[in-house]
Amino acid sequence: MNRIIKTLQNSIEKLREEIQKREDIFFNRSESWQESDKGLDYEDKTMEIESLADDLENTIDELRELVNN
Repeated sequence: MNRIIKTLQNSIEKLREEIQKREDIFFNRSESWQESDKGLDYEDKTMEIESLADDLENTIDELRELVNN
């Protein structure tokens, strides 16, 4: 189980890096692009990915607790 948790933890770290890349892309674009439908959709998807990453991180923490207790 610890191996699975470690693999999930590595995956969440990679996912967080991708989220950061998406945020950098968004903020490096023009203000007009950020406010466009395409920009807003991009930001919404990034926020949704971040929310899923948070859920996954909580699940990893719960698994860690189950294994350690």
